[in-house]
Amino acid sequence: LPWGSGGVLGFRRRRIVLPLHARTATDRMPSTLQPLLLFASLATAAAFPDGLWTGASYDGIEAAEEAVALHQVEVLKQFANSVEEVKERVQKTAPGWALGIVSAVAGFLDETVQVPAVKAHAAAMSLAQAVSLSDLRPGGRPVRWEHLTVVSGDGTRLRATVAIPQQRGGERASFPVVVMPNSWALCVLEYTLKQQEWAAAGYVVLHYQARGWFNSEGLIEVAGPADVADASAVLDEVGKRAAEWRADAEAIGMVGVSYGGGLALLGAAHDARVKCAASLSGWGNLTRALAGQAAPNQVWFDILMSTSILVGRPDPQIHAMWESLVSAVVDPAANVDPLLAWAEERSPEAFAAKMCGRRLPVLVSNNAQDELFVSDAALMLRQTLHGAGCRVQLLINQGVHAMAELPSLAGIGGLVAHQPVWDETLRFMQAHLRPSKEPPPAGAQQREVGHPHPPSRPAIRFQLRSPEGIFVAPRFVSYDRWPPREQEAVSLRLGQPLLGGGAAGGGGATGGEAAAGQAAAA
Repeated sequence: LPWGSGGVLGFRRRRIVLPLHARTATDRMPSTLQPLLLFASLATAAAFPDGLWTGASYDGIEAAEEAVALHQVEVLKQFANSVEEVKERVQKTAPGWALGIVSAVAGFLDETVQVPAVKAHAAAMSLAQAVSLSDLRPGGRPVRWEHLTVVSGDGTRLRATVAIPQQRGGERASFPVVVMPNSWALCVLEYTLKQQEWAAAGYVVLHYQARGWFNSEGLIEVAGPADVADASAVLDEVGKRAAEWRADAEAIGMVGVSYGGGLALLGAAHDARVKCAASLSGWGNLTRALAGQAAPNQVWFDILMSTSILVGRPDPQIHAMWESLVSAVVDPAANVDPLLAWAEERSPEAFAAKMCGRRLPVLVSNNAQDELFVSDAALMLRQTLHGAGCRVQLLINQGVHAMAELPSLAGIGGLVAHQPVWDETLRFMQAHLRPSKEPPPAGAQQREVGHPHPPSRPAIRFQLRSPEGIFVAPRFVSYDRWPPREQEAVSLRLGQPLLGGGAAGGGGATGGEAAAGQAAAA
C-alpha cells in the first residue's frame, strides 16, 4: 500500500484499497513507523494475492486512484525527507564525541570482522551442504570463501563475496567463472546457496553488490553506464586474481535475477570477456517494462522506489524520469527525448548488435504471471536477440515476479516442487563455459532454424499450469523455433465485393476466394 496517500495497489483483477480518510492518520504517524506500515502492507498483499477490501466502496476506487496520481510522488519525497530528518535529529541531539566513537567503532568492526565473518560464512555453507539444504547435496569439491571490495573506475567501492572451488591433490585444472550481480533490494547473501552449490561443482562464483545498495558506495542508477563500468571492474578483479583463485579468465559467464538479470545482459553486451549470459526474471526494454502500452506501472514503481529508499540510495534522477514519463502520458506534446535516451541505454535490446555480433549465447527466463517484466516482453527480447544472431534459450515458468527462482535462493527449494530454472541455468553455463569434448548423444541436439550449432536444449520451453500449483513437479511443452512449426498459416484474399461493383483490386476472383472474402468480412 502506498502509505500516507490513501492509494491503491493492484493485484491480479482486484485491488487492495486504503480508504482516503486513513490518509490523515498516516500523515501524523511518526516517520520511524512508516517503514513498518510499508512492510505490513506488502505482507498483507502477499497473504491475500486475490485482493482484500478494507472499507472502501467500489465507487470510491476512482477517487482513490486519482489521489494516488496526485500524491504518489510527493509522498515518496516526504518519506525520503523524513528519513533524512531522523538522521539529522540524531546527529544534532547526540554529543559529537559519542558520534565519533560510534563511527570509529563501526569502521573498525567493518574491517576487522571480515576474517571471522568469512569463516562463519564458510562453516554455515558447509553445514547447509552436509544436510542437503534446498538444492545443495553432500560431496563435490571443498569450497573456500572470500569477502572482498572491488573498486570501480570512478573510485566507487563495491562489496562482493566469492566462492572458490579447491583443487584436489595433484590437480592443475582451472575453473570457469560465474559473476552474479544482486537483485533489486537484496543483500550480499542473496546467492549464497547457489555460490556454494556451483563452487562445489567446479565454478568460481562471485556475487557483487551493485552501486547504491547496502554497503556498496554510490547511487542506484538503474543499470546505467556507471553500473556497466562496475561490471567491467569486477571482471578486471577476476583477471587480477585468476592465478590465486585458479580461475579461467577466458571462460566467464554472468547470471542475475530481476535487476541482476538486466545487469548481466548489459555487462555482457559491453564487455566481450563475458562468454555467455543468463537473465532470470529480467527485462529487455525498460520503457516497455515501466510503461507498456503507454500505461505507467505505478504499483511496481512504488514498490521499487520504496524498497530502494529503505535499503539503498536512489539517484534523484529516477524520480525526474518517472515524472516525465507520467507527464508524457497526460500531455502528448511533452518532450520525451531525454526519457527515451535514459531508458534506451538501460535496455539490453538496444545493444543486440553488440551482443549478437559475436553470437553470444543468452538464456532468458521469465514467469507467466509476472506483472513487472511480463512474459510477452521476454518473448520479444528472445525474438530480437535471435534475429540479431545470438544463440538464445527461453524459459517461461509459472509464477509471479522471480517466484520460480526465489525458493532455491531462500533455502526452501525442498519444501515445494523442484523448479528446474536453476538446473537449466547451470546446464547452460556448463555448455558454454566448459563444453564437453564428447559429441552429444544421437537425437539430443534440437536444431533451431538459422543456427548451424544450436544449444542441445530446446530453444523455447513453456511450463504448463497445474491445479496443484507449486506442489507438483512442473511439466513443460517445448519448441525448437518460434513461431512453432505446428502453427499453420492460412492466407485469405479479398475477392468480389459483397455489395455491387467490380472485382476488388481490378481483378477477378474464384468462387473459393469470394467465399473466403465473405467469411473474413463476416
